[in-house]
Amino acid sequence: MKPSVITIVGFGLYATGLSVAHAAAWVPFSATAGAQCAPVDINNTGITAGNCRPASTTANNVPWIADGAAHGAQSALTSLTSGQPCSAYALSNNGKVMGNCKDASNSHFGVAWDATSPATTPIKLDPLPATLLIPLLRPKDVATKAVAINDQGDMAGSSLNADNQGTAVFYANGSGTPERVSDWGDNCAVADVNSPTTGTPQLALNCPNNAGNTTARVAEKNGLFYSMTDLALPTGASYCTVTRAINASSFVGTCIYPNSAVNVTKSAFWSNKTAVPVVLTLSSGSKNMAISINEAARVLVSQATIDGRNQYMVWVPSPLPLPLFRTIPLPSGSAWGEAGAISSGEIVGLNVLNSDQHSQGCTWTQSTETVCLLPIGGGKNSEIKAVSKNGAYMAGMILNATQTVIAVTATLP
Repeated sequence: MKPSVITIVGFGLYATGLSVAHAAAWVPFSATAGAQCAPVDINNTGITAGNCRPASTTANNVPWIADGAAHGAQSALTSLTSGQPCSAYALSNNGKVMGNCKDASNSHFGVAWDATSPATTPIKLDPLPATLLIPLLRPKDVATKAVAINDQGDMAGSSLNADNQGTAVFYANGSGTPERVSDWGDNCAVADVNSPTTGTPQLALNCPNNAGNTTARVAEKNGLFYSMTDLALPTGASYCTVTRAINASSFVGTCIYPNSAVNVTKSAFWSNKTAVPVVLTLSSGSKNMAISINEAARVLVSQATIDGRNQYMVWVPSPLPLPLFRTIPLPSGSAWGEAGAISSGEIVGLNVLNSDQHSQGCTWTQSTETVCLLPIGGGKNSEIKAVSKNGAYMAGMILNATQTVIAVTATLP
């Protein structure tokens, strides 16, 4: 899930050496849906979703959809109930927008919009119904939260009862009817959902356990019900969390190891739900954690450094004794940055603080190294918010000369 709150400090992505080429350029949308707008996601055809603050001190924020490849006009997405707020969070490759809205009673529900019909009321993701016997006389849940969406528009998240206890649920593309995935009210949290070429979608879950930490699990439908498989713990780890699932049915996350002074974190890759994980152990012994993964199983990793900053790298999980990775230094003159996503072609979007102390959106690949996009609109700050999975497009935001937040997209070479 992409973040919906935009900031100009503390973002980032990574880089290797600052290239002087500028092969991609930011282009704004032809018309906006509000006064301050930023994207949250972009898919493989350039369709872009986002949120705007309206030109009003009292109106709700405006979720929107637009053709980012053609830089067309942003179309406002209709709310679940008139006058109630909604936010868009993510977008599938088949044009389904995942978000959350409030209803007339101010209860919170996940929703699904179709990019081809933004004026249509979204599908409400219903909570789990009441039960008579198992569990005995359990009342209907009162709210839902959409968390993850796959390429084909299936969604997953939580159904919440009156005590805010969550049950993991799945919604097939086009349906608002929940399928219960985890045990009732067990607070298992959905991390991701994939779309395998064969078989049913797999949900990556993090579930509370009796040890007071987390068990990373994979759930998939088996007949009418969902079966659970615990992801294997590597030797010596206290516990692991899973963060992403790819369509090849592989998973990535981070494992926690006890240490005399600190709890050391290490990136972990499970090639399938029953595999022993490959763990990234660096020679310095430093903490590292998995951020994202592309469909070729290249993992974007953050490593802690001695100066309290983060170093980024692309890791190729392998059973070889020595880890295979490419370290990515920040551009010359840049001391701060963060990595956020890796697409096909190992394209990484970067947000760095440049030598002039302005935020700047850049991309990195092993062949071209770092390419930073030039500012537009008379401003000097920009951020990348999302890169399409196929590496063809990216979406971001700029501050123009009047410090207005403007959503932009770029076609990548």
